Order: sequence, then C-alpha cells, then structure tokens
Amino acid sequence: MDFAKKSNLSQDAEIVSINVPGFLMKTFIRTEIKELQEDDPALALAVKKIKKIKLMTVSNNGKTNLYEQFSAYLVNNDFDELVSIYSDGAKISINTKTKGDKIKTIMLGIIDENDYVFVDLKSNININELQNLIEHYQETKKEK
Repeated sequence: MDFAKKSNLSQDAEIVSINVPGFLMKTFIRTEIKELQEDDPALALAVKKIKKIKLMTVSNNGKTNLYEQFSAYLVNNDFDELVSIYSDGAKISINTKTKGDKIKTIMLGIIDENDYVFVDLKSNININELQNLIEHYQETKKEK
C-alpha cells in the first residue's frame, strides 16, 4: 500500500502484508460461494465480485502519522468516504473509489491505539447491488 513507507514507520513497527490475487481468491472461495448462495445469496453475489485483496497490519508504530498518510492517500486518489465509525476507542473508515456505477476499490482503515489494519479490495460491485445488499440486511435485522 503506497501510503505506508517503511522509512516513515518507527523502527519497532511490526508489519504484516498479504496480497491475494484474483486467481487464488477464486480457487479458494469457489466452494464457499456455493454454500453462501444457499444461506445468503446477497452476500454470495458481493463476494463473487471481489477481484483482489490486500491486507496490511502495523503494530507498535509509536507516534508516527500513518493514519494521516492514509487519509492523504485517499484524498489524492479520489476516494469517497462511505462510513466513519468510532467504537471503543477504535476508528474505522470505509472508503470507495467508483467508475460510473461500479465500485472499483474499497479501502478500509482501522486504528486502535498503536495498531493499524488496512484492507484494499479491488471489486466490480454495482452500486445498485450494494444497495440491495444493504436493504437485505436491514430487513433481516428487523425480522430478528
């Protein structure tokens, strides 16, 4: 993830970075999607549209400005903030980059004290499909 340069992190920072390309995702989640289609067809459709995942965790980063770098990256690359949540001292930011009516990239940033988690999802989710997914879960929540 371009905003997190090793030179900008503290020397004690522990970094784990995982990149899962699309062909590996399809191989491992194909059977899961089949099971999901029976239990939760809306979620199965959304998972099927994910093309690639990058995950990065940074621990023990001290007082560096990693979240500010993340925020600047989002602004410089034309991301729109979808949701920002503060919960139990953690900040969660969900941001999207669209092209036409398709969500091409979803970036999540989660900060809890000195621990950071960043998730970059490359997708091809139609905004209407996302709206249907949200409505489905709102109806499901009301039924419970």
